[in-house]
Amino acid sequence: MAKRQSTPNPAFDSVRSCQTVEQAVFAFRAEYKVAHATYHLAQTAISRFDSMYVRTTYSAEWVSRYLQRNYVNIDPVLKEGVQRQFPFDWSELELTAAVLPLFEDAMAHGLGPSGYSIPIVDKNFRRALFTINTFETGEAWIDLVNSHKTAWVNAAFLIHDMAMKEIHGSNDQALHLSPREIECLTLAARGKDHKDIALILRLSAYTVQGYLKSARHKLGSVNIPQAIAEAIRSRIINP
Repeated sequence: MAKRQSTPNPAFDSVRSCQTVEQAVFAFRAEYKVAHATYHLAQTAISRFDSMYVRTTYSAEWVSRYLQRNYVNIDPVLKEGVQRQFPFDWSELELTAAVLPLFEDAMAHGLGPSGYSIPIVDKNFRRALFTINTFETGEAWIDLVNSHKTAWVNAAFLIHDMAMKEIHGSNDQALHLSPREIECLTLAARGKDHKDIALILRLSAYTVQGYLKSARHKLGSVNIPQAIAEAIRSRIINP
């Protein structure tokens, strides 16, 4: 993945100067004059090894209501965000009858009607979503997106890097695993044995066994199931 270069933008610099992700999303909101900004680290499939990590400028009342009503299960922004590769405008979403009450409720609790979401996939295949929400509509919103979307992507990845350091500190296990080791662990977590993984990745079974063994050692695990559990807990893989 090509390294994203920061731009000489005062707004971007204000985000970069923050000490925490929470400070960063508020700084982003203030500098770009949008209604809200949210960073959401995608939750893994095995929830007992994980916990939701979200930093947002939304009100505590709305966050509580969102969770209590299980909107996470129908939220099309989140659903699309953890599947897509490229940024998308909320106008691209298909708003079914089932999700319209969610958006109506959101606007009743201080959210604007327009949004732009940036999926994040880092070099270790961890997924996150950065979302901008605003009251701007029509041409004003289109102009805002076109003027800042490149800087917004840069800021999103910067905030993601901040989140990884905030969560893992200097003990980010993913930094020590190679992309191939992560691929092999991910497939193993999906129930594939070393022969299946070899066919999928077009490698020899011996090579796959080597990747799994080295990943296991790096994660300090005695066997592959334990290595998988540790990789999920550390958000290295998301089977």
